[in-house]
Amino acid sequence: MTLLTQNSGCKVGWETYDNEAEAQKASERAAKDRDRMLTQGYDFGWLWPGEIRHVENHPEHGCDVWIVTTP
Repeated sequence: MTLLTQNSGCKVGWETYDNEAEAQKASERAAKDRDRMLTQGYDFGWLWPGEIRHVENHPEHGCDVWIVTTP
């Protein structure tokens, strides 16, 4: 797996990958967890777990990265 970093926030977290295919797999896992948690009444605020954001030439990692929002 090409996980570079994990960050936690108040309601969600973020996983940063250097490979789009791995980010897509993580996004699918996050979406399943999100759906389960939504049925239990969890509030993710304005963020949506499972979303993938592509950042070209990330300043910290020096390469293209894909950031997945996680529950």
